[in-house]
Amino acid sequence: MLRETRRRARMGSRGGAVVTPSWWGARRFGIFVHSNLATVPAWAPIGQYADWYQSHLGEPVADVLLHPSPMVEVLAHHRERWGHVERLDDFWPLLTYDRFDADAWVDLARDAGMTYSVFVAKHHDGLCWWDAPNTERTVRHEGPRRDVMREFASACARADVVFGTYYSLLDWADPRYPTDAYVDEVLHPHVLDLVERYGSAVLWGDGHWGHGPDRWRSEELIARARELQPDLVVNDRWWIADPDVRTYEYQTPDHIVHTPWELCRGIGHSFCHNRAERAEHHMTAHEVVSLLTEVIAKGGNLLLNVGPAADGTIPELQAAPLRRAGTWVNAHDQLVNRSRPWHTWGDDHVRYLVPEGRDGTHGDVMPHDPRGPDVVDVVVVRPGSPFPAMSPAAGRVVSVSDRDGASIEWEQDSSGLRVRRTDRRPAGLAPVYRIGIEQPPAAPIELFSTVRNAPIDLTHRFDGTGVGSVVQLGDGLHAGPVTVPTGVTLRGLGTDRTVIRSDGPTAVILERGARLEHLTVQSAVERVAWFPVPVVRAAGDDVVVLGCTLDGHVLVDPGVHDAKVRASLLHGVVADGATRVVVSRCRLRGMRWDVGIDITGGHGHLIESCELHHHLCAVRLTGTLDSTVRGNQLESRWWGVHLVGTEASHVSGNSTVGTMRAVDIEGGTGAEISGNAVSDGDSGCIIERGATGAIVSGNRWERCRIGLLAWDAGTVTHHDNAGIDLHEPDHTVMIGPA
Repeated sequence: MLRETRRRARMGSRGGAVVTPSWWGARRFGIFVHSNLATVPAWAPIGQYADWYQSHLGEPVADVLLHPSPMVEVLAHHRERWGHVERLDDFWPLLTYDRFDADAWVDLARDAGMTYSVFVAKHHDGLCWWDAPNTERTVRHEGPRRDVMREFASACARADVVFGTYYSLLDWADPRYPTDAYVDEVLHPHVLDLVERYGSAVLWGDGHWGHGPDRWRSEELIARARELQPDLVVNDRWWIADPDVRTYEYQTPDHIVHTPWELCRGIGHSFCHNRAERAEHHMTAHEVVSLLTEVIAKGGNLLLNVGPAADGTIPELQAAPLRRAGTWVNAHDQLVNRSRPWHTWGDDHVRYLVPEGRDGTHGDVMPHDPRGPDVVDVVVVRPGSPFPAMSPAAGRVVSVSDRDGASIEWEQDSSGLRVRRTDRRPAGLAPVYRIGIEQPPAAPIELFSTVRNAPIDLTHRFDGTGVGSVVQLGDGLHAGPVTVPTGVTLRGLGTDRTVIRSDGPTAVILERGARLEHLTVQSAVERVAWFPVPVVRAAGDDVVVLGCTLDGHVLVDPGVHDAKVRASLLHGVVADGATRVVVSRCRLRGMRWDVGIDITGGHGHLIESCELHHHLCAVRLTGTLDSTVRGNQLESRWWGVHLVGTEASHVSGNSTVGTMRAVDIEGGTGAEISGNAVSDGDSGCIIERGATGAIVSGNRWERCRIGLLAWDAGTVTHHDNAGIDLHEPDHTVMIGPA
């Protein structure tokens, strides 16, 4: 068992020091292994988690969050493939693991350059992969009838791979959940057993959301675990005040994070094995290297998941890109495991990393000469572009070499640094250049600086204004919150010049007829999970937000009429009980778990000519009347347009890419879905939960699994739709039970 007693200290939320074991920063790439009873059917719509099969079947399970339950796609698949199987537990005999080889798993991890592991000891279905105390729901009693986790832990120890475990606080099978008996007899004994008997160096919690820390007695549990294992790493899903590591799931932070964090995701779209996924739904070796270097350049670790098959082998679609990526990772071990972020992480083309005292050949550790130039390693994931952060403003470049230490030609100008030599990297992977750069001289001290250090006060800027007045702001940072009076326009010099920032969540409030134009609005409040941060509040009728960049959402108050958001960059729009909300020509970017435009109630809403990316759901209309979503470009995880109990909704002319459900009509009447182009998702249109009177026409569904699926729906009219290169060509249209 790895025993490294040095720990990195930082300040916690309670003012004391929070320490993270030193091994964490020296092992930046880990393997996540998910398997449960859902490994047998191994199926979910493309984009969904196969490990939630039990919930997707609609079995009565507790504390379902975000995931739709049931999922009509799963009901249709299960009826066709597993009609004789009534419950998830009926899959026990087929979970054989008869070809399981723990050493083969660990060999794959080492081949990929992975140096720590997190094994799912118990997922939400309650199946324990070890000889767990106080339960017979284990792989020793059913299924494989062997202690799979012990074999894997032993193989990790032999290969110098740190062994860690995932444990779900949520349990869909144990009747004691979530009582005190569950906490006392299951949760605490299980977790302590993982640390004490199996030497788990990571406690990776999940399934915590149904109850709080008092129910789980989290602080007590983790304190006892730390007594057993001082070098324990604990993630942030146990409800403890100061976890060691912050967890990101299928989302990467936008900027460098200066406290320990970890990105977890699958090599595909699921955690457990999903047979619906094809090669194009898995990361390529280049994408693995690109993601790994982005994560490291932002200060994090990457925990990349594989999902074994029911026989215990890791499917080649998952293993092959890991092995190919490993040729690069192992060749650049020092870069991956012994570097830190530069002052900027990079961009879509390059990553910037500072080596921790390595020599010019990227090899052995050696002290850095503080009198010499700074050394920065640049990983090029998309060749052909300059390194823009290395313009003369960042310092004078004095040398450029490749990973073998050979000098190469280069030039530096205002656009950045360009190298003039074709790299000799393995085909398709990322070359690395070592840059010597001298920091620019310090600016002279200004005795009478003209730069404003404090935000500009806006308290009296609206004195004497009235309807039709324009308040023009200049350059710099302005203090919010500010209320723009009725009929007044607040205008900036541009989003890169005029900024309003508030210490609270809302920075600008717009009264009736007020306008906000050409500036940036920010809040100091950190976003919590997928919940919106309403940096701008539309508090009156006829308000307009035009040409702005918002680091958060627009919140439209109930009862407001004719709020308009145009030509702006923002995270989202939220409205409940408003009428005729218009969002047009905007770009909205999410965090993979949120809703871009979320409108409840009202009528006459229009969402037009927008781009929405990286949301869980791009557009959700709930209980609206006569509203239109047209001409938008959508890319989200699970939903493009989600209509919930709406009447007379019109969804037309949208382009939706890489989204599980392009359109989902859940209840309601009279939806018209026409002229949409959908590609590389799971389905073009879902009609479910009693939706009736839907008309689906003139749509193009390309490289999806299926086209149209109607299940538990009323009258559906469909015509002139085209299914092209569908994974299941016989399922362009599927009409299930009404």
